[in-house]
Amino acid sequence: MVIRAARVGEDRDVLTFYHDLIDKMQGRPYCPYWTKGVYPTREDIAPAIDRSEMFLAGEDGRIAGAFILNHAQGAGYDRVPWETEAEAGRAGVIHLLAVHPDFQGRGLGRALLGRAVEAARSGGDRVIRLDTLTWNLPGRRLYEGFGFRWRGDFELTYPTTGTIPFSMYELAVGPQAANRERSAEA
Repeated sequence: MVIRAARVGEDRDVLTFYHDLIDKMQGRPYCPYWTKGVYPTREDIAPAIDRSEMFLAGEDGRIAGAFILNHAQGAGYDRVPWETEAEAGRAGVIHLLAVHPDFQGRGLGRALLGRAVEAARSGGDRVIRLDTLTWNLPGRRLYEGFGFRWRGDFELTYPTTGTIPFSMYELAVGPQAANRERSAEA
């Protein structure tokens, strides 16, 4: 499956992907707390596409997975005891990581994270950070299995959730992390 940067003009297709995902995940134990018309919206997606921050996985012309990687740390990220120091603009943050239910269970989440690491490294980032709902057990297993380190649960406020606890994760991706990976492989 190809994972690539989204192209200008694909914002409607990406929004349709998220809306379909929201509909199909309703009532499932690990559904995202996203609401059509609130988050995500075209106002969230189009600028990320314009800045080459949105990535899509596709198969047969259909979006199977997506994420945004930028440097926008939400309010409350400053309270987290991050393990990897990163100056402004060197901490990538993953947003809206999702795999459509029709494509789950095929390793696509792991492939999306791998693409995020590539993008972060090529952009000079030292670390990737993200937050997830504390009860998102499949997501937490994915992040931890990939090597992200849990940094604790912290209350964050988002339009679709209000103020609730989120599990905070980080993964070092800078030159020191790449060197450790090469040493471990040898």
